[in-house]
Amino acid sequence: MISTLFEGTVIDKVTYPETLYYAERVSQSGHQPVFKRLLPDGYSTELSPVPSQRLINHSPSGFQWGYGGSGPAQLALALLFDATTDPEMALANYQEFKLAFVAEWGDKWSITRSEILLWVEEQKKQQLEAMLSRN
Repeated sequence: MISTLFEGTVIDKVTYPETLYYAERVSQSGHQPVFKRLLPDGYSTELSPVPSQRLINHSPSGFQWGYGGSGPAQLALALLFDATTDPEMALANYQEFKLAFVAEWGDKWSITRSEILLWVEEQKKQQLEAMLSRN
């Protein structure tokens, strides 16, 4: 476990192995499989939509990307939840993550846990700055 000092507050962070999330479109409709692989040499496994659907079920049929609909919302929520294991953070930020990343992806894409966590930290920083500017 790593502790960092942020504005006088100690925040505990769990160190996760680097994970690569990736997919390639297999059809123009329906669930698109998304995979994750621990780097550098882990096995690929399919990312299940079920844990994110237990938080909010936007898309019973599963994942999609490349536009701003319910399938991409489910994928954004799943990626944030899987990468951070923080349901509250995932729920608070998945729509913005969808617009910033998932809606923009083409037929083939990849993103790492580190890239997701960097985006999450930037979101937290922006939210803190907005809160401080209101006070």
